[in-house]
Amino acid sequence: MVHVRLYLVLIIFFMSCNNHENHLLKQANKLLTKQRSGFTKDYLKEGLLVHFPRKIKNNKVSYFSYPASCPPTFECSSQFGERCFILDKSDYKLEMKELLIDSSQIYKYDNYEVNIIIKMTELRGERFPVEKCNKWYEGKLPIPYFENYNFGLGDVQETVEIDGQVYCESIYTIPSDLQVYVIDAQPGDFWKVSCNEIRPESLREWKHGYSRGIALSDSENIIVYWAMIW
Repeated sequence: MVHVRLYLVLIIFFMSCNNHENHLLKQANKLLTKQRSGFTKDYLKEGLLVHFPRKIKNNKVSYFSYPASCPPTFECSSQFGERCFILDKSDYKLEMKELLIDSSQIYKYDNYEVNIIIKMTELRGERFPVEKCNKWYEGKLPIPYFENYNFGLGDVQETVEIDGQVYCESIYTIPSDLQVYVIDAQPGDFWKVSCNEIRPESLREWKHGYSRGIALSDSENIIVYWAMIW
């Protein structure tokens, strides 16, 4: 009878785990659907998330979001936005093949090259400046500051005190073999109502614009879907 009870407890435990995993997966897909419809409210460019997967296939997912806060939805607060999903690359082979089918139209970069790296939170200030970020380079297209994304490889915490207020930021470790593919990017002010925010002159024509794409790591079996507008 003891063995029977233990068996029943194990069945209940695994059913509970499966229900929890299914709930997490449903929530991830609900979030993806919401982002597809909501990441267009305040700017003129459509389809920034069109390259994202149609559905999340398992609950091993990491997500980064920095929504814009500006007119017409809000008052001017931060006129830049960024979205990212980090998923298991092996689950999205078909989607990846479809995206990269015309490689002549896609720009591939090594994340450790000199690139135009947009760190959104430093477009207006110098709270956590990074030497490699927000600078223009000839022949390059903007890519994200991937150290903002949690790849599950650890992080370093930085703190700074400004006018008596302490601010913290996580700098995440990124895969050493990360390859970045820019699918589409264009300079310009695409906001419905411009807040005329100050942007670094070092970005030249990329003081405003959008960029979207994917990034891949074979060693960590990772695919990153990202999009940003600023």
